[in-house]
Amino acid sequence: MDELIKKIQNKYDMTVLQHKTIRDTPKSLVIYLETTNGKFIGKAFPLQKERLHFILNAEAHLRKNGVHIPDIQRTKNNKRYITHKEKLFVLHQRLSWPNIAYTSPLRMERIGTVLGKIHARSLGFSSKYGKLYNGAEKWSVEYKTDLAALEKWELQHTGKNDRKYTTVAEYLPFFKQAGVTAKEHLLSSPYFSTWKRESLTKHFLCHGDFNNGNLLVSNQRIAIIDWEDVRYDFPSKDIARVLSLAMRKNDQWNEELFSHLLRGYLQENPLSIRQLHLLFVDLAFPHIIERFLRKKQYDQMNLAEIQQFCNREALKTAFMLDEMKAHVY
Repeated sequence: MDELIKKIQNKYDMTVLQHKTIRDTPKSLVIYLETTNGKFIGKAFPLQKERLHFILNAEAHLRKNGVHIPDIQRTKNNKRYITHKEKLFVLHQRLSWPNIAYTSPLRMERIGTVLGKIHARSLGFSSKYGKLYNGAEKWSVEYKTDLAALEKWELQHTGKNDRKYTTVAEYLPFFKQAGVTAKEHLLSSPYFSTWKRESLTKHFLCHGDFNNGNLLVSNQRIAIIDWEDVRYDFPSKDIARVLSLAMRKNDQWNEELFSHLLRGYLQENPLSIRQLHLLFVDLAFPHIIERFLRKKQYDQMNLAEIQQFCNREALKTAFMLDEMKAHVY
């Protein structure tokens, strides 16, 4: 750490008054710094330069278009990052704002508004590395792979005398059928076919980890941090993340919260009927269930928690299937 602090002081022409390690893993190093130039969060990642350039350029595009993202601190040579032990190190301005909670309908509407603003204002972003981070290319394969994973899990656990497995297995036929129906809608969607072929400047940028820990609020302003997972993709990916966390927080599917989230979103980023159809297709597909099984999250849950999780996911999926069919064009 002493070596890194010396390098920061030299490259950024500042004095570090105090520092604290927030996270130190093989994947990332995150530190808090108080310096003569202000307070910062420093991150070191084992990323390729192409990936970091994409992230930083995406942030810059969104800042320019009015999205509140903490500024990058440039070095005295006007560089956006330095290297440390073969990792790329970036300093961001540190904001001491609290997180926003995924609780009330009004807060969910506000979150939806912020997310809609991000997606709407991301249009037009261009990167020479964009083809490397194009989510649309993966959808068809992902749907096929996830459905196969559900089938494989069911076959592997059929006949096992374990209440956790049998509880999950009761719901699997519904989720598999929902996945098949959503996949059929996806592959028959003229909009999906067109969207995949469009210039990436017409694709939305998705944050990739849009959770309330990455949303900092101060009065009427919300700042968004931690853009390491940003990519070109469709709004459903970020909306699904918000919805999943809100359901976990409230222990249930809540149509009112979703309606407020979508209402706020559409105020900033109105979607066409074709886009709404694709949104509901992706929200109806059992991505969350596939991840739940793949990560064996049920191992850390008791029977009541598993039942509650599966039930709220089933209610959400049924709602999204109805909306998907209602928005067929």
